[in-house]
Amino acid sequence: MNAKHFSILIFIICIAASGMARGASPAEQAGSDIRNMISKGNSLFQKGDFKHAAASWENALTVLDVGQFPDIHMDILPYLAHTCKTLGLHEKALGAFNRALPVAEKSSKHDRKALFFSHLADIHLTLANMENAVIFMEKAIAEAQLSKDPVILADILNNAGNLFIADGNYQEAAGIYRECLELLKNTADTAELKAKILINMAFAESFLGKLRADTLEKALEHTHSLPDAHIKAENYITLSLLMREFVKGEGIAGNPLTEKILKALTEVRRISETLNNPRLMSQAYGHMGQLYENEERHDEALRLTRRAAFFAQQANMPELLYLWQWQTGRLLGAQEHTEAAIEAYDTAIETLNPIRLQLFRGYRSRKDNFDKNIKPVYIGLTALYLKQADALRDEKLREEKLKKARDTMEILKSAELQNFFKDECVTYQEDDTASLDRTPPHTAVLYPVSLEDRLILLLSLPDTMIHFNVPVESRELGQKARQLRRGLQTRSSYGFLKDAKIMYDWLIRPVEDELSANEINTLIVAPDGALRLIPFSALNDGKHFLIEKYAVGTVPSVRLTASGAFQAESSEVLLGGLSDAVQEFTPLPGVKDELSEVRQITDARDMLFNADFTVPNLTGKFKDNPVGILHLATHGVFGGTAKDSFLLTYDSRLDMDRLEDLVRLGRFRDQKVELLTLSACQTAMGNERAALGLAGVAVKAGVKSAVATLWFVDDEATSLTIQELYRQLKNPDLSKAQALQNAQRKLIAQRRFWHPIYWAPFLLIGNWM
Repeated sequence: MNAKHFSILIFIICIAASGMARGASPAEQAGSDIRNMISKGNSLFQKGDFKHAAASWENALTVLDVGQFPDIHMDILPYLAHTCKTLGLHEKALGAFNRALPVAEKSSKHDRKALFFSHLADIHLTLANMENAVIFMEKAIAEAQLSKDPVILADILNNAGNLFIADGNYQEAAGIYRECLELLKNTADTAELKAKILINMAFAESFLGKLRADTLEKALEHTHSLPDAHIKAENYITLSLLMREFVKGEGIAGNPLTEKILKALTEVRRISETLNNPRLMSQAYGHMGQLYENEERHDEALRLTRRAAFFAQQANMPELLYLWQWQTGRLLGAQEHTEAAIEAYDTAIETLNPIRLQLFRGYRSRKDNFDKNIKPVYIGLTALYLKQADALRDEKLREEKLKKARDTMEILKSAELQNFFKDECVTYQEDDTASLDRTPPHTAVLYPVSLEDRLILLLSLPDTMIHFNVPVESRELGQKARQLRRGLQTRSSYGFLKDAKIMYDWLIRPVEDELSANEINTLIVAPDGALRLIPFSALNDGKHFLIEKYAVGTVPSVRLTASGAFQAESSEVLLGGLSDAVQEFTPLPGVKDELSEVRQITDARDMLFNADFTVPNLTGKFKDNPVGILHLATHGVFGGTAKDSFLLTYDSRLDMDRLEDLVRLGRFRDQKVELLTLSACQTAMGNERAALGLAGVAVKAGVKSAVATLWFVDDEATSLTIQELYRQLKNPDLSKAQALQNAQRKLIAQRRFWHPIYWAPFLLIGNWM
């Protein structure tokens, strides 16, 4: 909403109030109260006091008769939406709009309807409801075109461009922003809207790697012409960050744009003093400190950062405070004040943990805020503990530091799963979990920690914990992991062997002597980042695959892994699957034989196939039977979010929340699912978040273990692997990891199935015992 729209709103309110004044005294009083509340809300909004602005507008909506003054009601809501979103109260904003939706639908005012639908679409976008966002944006554009107001149409199309940005269609977004500017070519008093559009265009150009200096210059020019209000300061902050990205590749020191960045942030500080706004003051000092940090002017950066933290703490803004505490830790670390840096990181994490889920909410782009502003805090603290461990000669003290590093990574991995599944309860375990301090006999846990300049291998053994430094940068490690994944999925090539050996040399070779000395036969890996994209079983020492030497399991973290040995005899088996082509998915012709074979091996009583394989039928089986093994042979898709991850049933989709609810039914009779087998899963080849979702499926579903595939495997190889897995599981002397190892070895021994494309995608996730 811009100043023009607010002026219209005030004008309408004044007319309404004057009309009320001619009536009875209660109406006159009500009109005056409404006018004062809306006016007060606007004044607070301009200053950036969103919390009190929202309260004032909410009060106005409470006393406003929506039937008598629907236009005023519709005009207040976009302001309320802006403040709620800024405060992270997206659901609250959605509730207010939904209550007013019937009024908006009946309105004959095309301009108001356009703005209403546009803001409603924006809220749905923030909440990741892309389908609803598109529906309401289409309505907004239609109403804007009917209004014949170029300013309204440009405003709506600008928001439509943001939809394209969120979906990764940056080229289309840039084209829409250019169309918006063309619409405003001959309009007056639209500097605020033009600045907003130009800033969005700069974002689109940045994502395309084509950020232009003249786009930034024009955005700065329009921003400079605005009155001193919160929106002007916000624009300056955003532009300063964009300009920093612009000069990052060229170096900040001595760059002409550095002066413009400092000037913009100085303007923010001046405006924040005028408005008496501690949030803006904190941002101004903090981003200045970050600029000096990049120039390695650590003392100046530290002074500015501490000022930023002071204002954030004073105004009770933890979402800013943790950023500056983290920045303080980085600066102290760069000055070799390791203990003080650790204290600053600890404080940052203490501030961050209670608000982490709030920061997860809000879907503005596929570029995830978690990876940019949350994960590095935990990685930074881990790196400091590892640095201390490197400097210690005393084994006991060194192990204490390694445990702290490992524990920090455990917290991070829990946070990642909470972020992916948008569920703070996802990492809650009712049962005892595996011990963090010592592994069972003949078992080792490998924690690869990829830092910017090196790879750390944390190795937990039955009687100790040790670590190794490997000189490979995180970027090189990630590129090689993706390259290996592509090679493993290329059936006609053996080129993967070179990459599989390089990865072996980085990830396994340094720890091999320790594995041998401790007679390790089971290696459990807690992968991170791009390492989740590859099956460790396919790493190759030049002669043998890793799975030929060790049983291999994958855990999202040890803390989230249920303990206890597998009880195959007491586990009732439920089978389900699809061979038919349904919901535009291809048929799976081998499923019928697969289910029949598994049924014969396991003596399964219940099987749901094709038209019988529905969520209601699955629910009924779980209610009536103590299911211990659940085998599902159907398309399983793991996408970049939990909403994009599901198992296909005959008439619907079983998402991760519904799968969790299903499995939970068994807990009423103290029956936990020991093993969930998903034999036709696939994750996108380079999508780390999709691989994270697969790695966390056992935790989310509430099962002890899961066997799932990183990519789709042909029918014959799947059938052979699954049959042999269940045969091996009948041997009480074997763990689940060893059972899968034997099944994979059997395929490797057959010449036509030697290639990892056939056997490597099968992962054992969670409890390996």
